[in-house]
Amino acid sequence: MDLSLQSAAYIEKMYQKYRQDPQLVDGKWREFLQQFDDLPSAQPTGKDGYFTVDFLAEDFLNNAKVEAMIDVFRRRGHLYAQLDPLKQSPITDTHLNLGNYELDLVDRQQVFYPANLSGISKANLSEIIDVLNRSYCGTIGVDFVEINNEERVIWIREQLEKNHGRPQFNQAERQRILQQLIAADSFERFLHTRYLGQKRFSLEGCDVLIAMLDFILRDAARHKIGEICIGMAHRGRLNVLANFMQKNFTEIFNEFEGSVADSFDIDGDVKYHLAFDSRVTVDQQQIDLCLLPNPSHLEAVNPVLEGYVRAKQRVKGDNLGKKVLPILIHGDASFSGQGVVFETLNLSKLDAYSTGGTVHIIINNQIGFTTDQDCARSTEYCSDIVKAIRAPVFHVNADDPEAAVWTALMALSYRQRFASDVVVDIVGYRRYGHNEGDEPAFTQPLMYRKIANHPRVVDLYRQQFTDSDIDQQLSSSYKNELEEAYKQVKNSKPTNNRRGTKLPSSPVKTAVDRSTLERLVNKITTVPEGFTVHPKIDKIFANRRAMCDGDGMIDWALAELLAIATLADSGRHVRLSGQDSQRGTFSSRHAVVADVETGDSWPIFSSFGTVDIINSPLSEYGALGFEFGYSIVDQQALTLWEAQFGDFANGAQIIIDQFVVSSEAKWGQTSGLVLLLPHGYEGMGPEHSNARPERFLQLCGNDNIQVANPTTSAQYFHILRRQVLRNIVKPLIIMSPKSLLRHPKVSSPLVDFSGQFQEVVDDQQVNTDKVKRLILCSGKIFYELEVRRSKLKIDEVAIIRFEQLFPFPAEGFVEILNRYPQVSDLCWVQEEPRNMGAWDYIRPRLLETTELPLTCIGRKMAGTTAEGYTKAHNIAQNRILTEALPT
Repeated sequence: MDLSLQSAAYIEKMYQKYRQDPQLVDGKWREFLQQFDDLPSAQPTGKDGYFTVDFLAEDFLNNAKVEAMIDVFRRRGHLYAQLDPLKQSPITDTHLNLGNYELDLVDRQQVFYPANLSGISKANLSEIIDVLNRSYCGTIGVDFVEINNEERVIWIREQLEKNHGRPQFNQAERQRILQQLIAADSFERFLHTRYLGQKRFSLEGCDVLIAMLDFILRDAARHKIGEICIGMAHRGRLNVLANFMQKNFTEIFNEFEGSVADSFDIDGDVKYHLAFDSRVTVDQQQIDLCLLPNPSHLEAVNPVLEGYVRAKQRVKGDNLGKKVLPILIHGDASFSGQGVVFETLNLSKLDAYSTGGTVHIIINNQIGFTTDQDCARSTEYCSDIVKAIRAPVFHVNADDPEAAVWTALMALSYRQRFASDVVVDIVGYRRYGHNEGDEPAFTQPLMYRKIANHPRVVDLYRQQFTDSDIDQQLSSSYKNELEEAYKQVKNSKPTNNRRGTKLPSSPVKTAVDRSTLERLVNKITTVPEGFTVHPKIDKIFANRRAMCDGDGMIDWALAELLAIATLADSGRHVRLSGQDSQRGTFSSRHAVVADVETGDSWPIFSSFGTVDIINSPLSEYGALGFEFGYSIVDQQALTLWEAQFGDFANGAQIIIDQFVVSSEAKWGQTSGLVLLLPHGYEGMGPEHSNARPERFLQLCGNDNIQVANPTTSAQYFHILRRQVLRNIVKPLIIMSPKSLLRHPKVSSPLVDFSGQFQEVVDDQQVNTDKVKRLILCSGKIFYELEVRRSKLKIDEVAIIRFEQLFPFPAEGFVEILNRYPQVSDLCWVQEEPRNMGAWDYIRPRLLETTELPLTCIGRKMAGTTAEGYTKAHNIAQNRILTEALPT
């Protein structure tokens, strides 16, 4: 803080006003000037009652310099904190150079009056420096002053300064910390001796995590938190399962032994990916604990956990997010390196995605697999990405258990108080390699030389206790439990897991009567009084009402809205999210409309109270992960995620591969999530034509998901209702339309809404006895084929639509096939290149049902999904139609 004489003169004038009346100056100035009231030299000595510059130079200026120094300690003290257990602590008594503030020549005993140093109104320079060093440069370093909320900054500042950066734990609490450290250390050592060489991703080096979680759990009872949900990767996961989640040791050892066998339908997963639920009692309050499963894509669980927690909060009526706590445990390299981390952070303050703040804990090994920090990130800290959402970060030395536990408790209190994300960065090390089979000295020889000679944290903490009997009792008791469980496992026989669930073959009643549909259409098209919609929207609503008149022809958009409305009308919750989903990418849905006069919004489902139509951020990985997590909680709800174009699912492929299609097989975790992926060739180029149906069909197996391509509005209506109304929960992938949204033949008469979903649809326009050839297809190409057949007046060809591709409707297809006694060959027609689309999937399944010759017509095999030029598209499309129906 550079104060010239001109600045001093200005301060002098401000102080004169303050002496006349404190209310004449701004609140911050008032706080600053108040400190000089008690100074003996603070008397006007100059002309007209002003102070002399000498007074300002000696008192005001030095005090101002002290204030500047205090501010810099708060801002930059974390850079000088003693955070790394593997490095020597700084030996200087101050980490910030006094010469920078022109205080190096000031007597250390000179008394100053800091304006807002918590708990200190008067102290000499030496005392002030000591307090600042202990508060900001000890084993805790806090990066927080850039938060753009003064109340939050002051709260953190006061926590640190009033305690001088050191927590105050009583003897019972300190013994509990020791107990948790003994448990964490003993568990890892036991596994290391009994299962030498097996991967376990040891927590050793950041053992304090277990004590931190334990104290968060105990403090959660005070905060009236009823459930804690955790997402984490591999590092320390087994230790968390054993010592925090209270998973039985025998279950864990069985997984090491490979004693859990399954020759049926659940394929399972490696032990350090698995989920676990438990219930504990703390201070006579029950708290549910949940650890979500997570694959090898380290941070993939982040948005899944947030969606899971959001759904839990809704189901429990926790509108403020105070009763269900999300905790995400990260690795340092993955936190800074994985894009889904930022995508998830970006969701944190959005109304439709917020969970009231998340406690993030980083297990910071200072290394990623074999990669050093200077090769892994461009930032000072691995946590710097959270600056984007102005979340505070508590960096803490993993060898100081009390400091680490204290930061965890502060993080929880901050989250509960401010409904905001908060980060605790545990700076430690990794005692072994990435897994226990690696040799880390190959790539980090100097670091691992230090680690080999570095004492374990439990041994360091033991030195603070004089009663060794307590230590021995805790250690012996825990080791005895481990040994007993190990003996049980060695003497046990293999057990089988449960089987997966099969999709039912019987139809589901999804019909809705006409009067109900008419009532609901009126409800969602009647604009509130005083609300002025755009004239075109007014016309759209009028057209929707008219669709219910007479025979009625319901278009795609209204069919979807009616599916949602009928479910909501029966008390079901519906959540549809995606990029621009409120209006709809193709301006068809208009589920939320704007007042053209005021800009206010009116959600057309607002009167139902159970429907959320959400515009998501421009995110696929994070947004889809969130909706997947949401869908696994409330399985009575309809949860949908819509891609702006079907190929946008590419950005969420990890969530699709590792969660959507495989979660039941790996973890027994079911989801009814619906993916809406606009698909169809309209000359819009490679990226906006193809939703990659072949990828989803390749992922199909053992009734894990459903893949459909409905071609009428009634079919769409019924499949959405079927998704919720049947008692089996499976994800549903819908290749939804673009141009078909307004195609007249896609609209269905009201009578079709009293029917049910047809998995394969027969041709109603032909004489079955005359047909010699069957064209088989799925989706939009049907209508183009039908137009050409009609134009050429071909009556020997029938066109069969596969509305559901997986599970393959073999029985329904055979039933249709038997209606055509003269058929001599089958032809599969698709818009996609022959190496894409459904051909490779459907060919073997068709051959299993018939011996008739089978051919395929589609685009040539290619490395791209579609042509980039309109003329090229038209040529390819016309060729397909001509080959399928030649003149």
